[in-house]
Amino acid sequence: MENIKAVLLDFLQSLKSKRVVSGLLTILFMAAWNFFNLEQYGITEEAVSNLVITVTGLIVADSISSVNPGKKRE
Repeated sequence: MENIKAVLLDFLQSLKSKRVVSGLLTILFMAAWNFFNLEQYGITEEAVSNLVITVTGLIVADSISSVNPGKKRE
């Protein structure tokens, strides 16, 4: 039972990783693009991909050099 708890805690901790966040952003943005049929409004798949790349870049860059220097580090 303790082993299962440890695995679940490790899994929950890993959900905070930059890779997981960027993967979820990609899925979310592309699903929204498809669901809302944003292509009919002139928003291309490439534009959505570029937005995801930009947001992911900001997330990763913030962990390297804080955008907000007053932010507490864990």
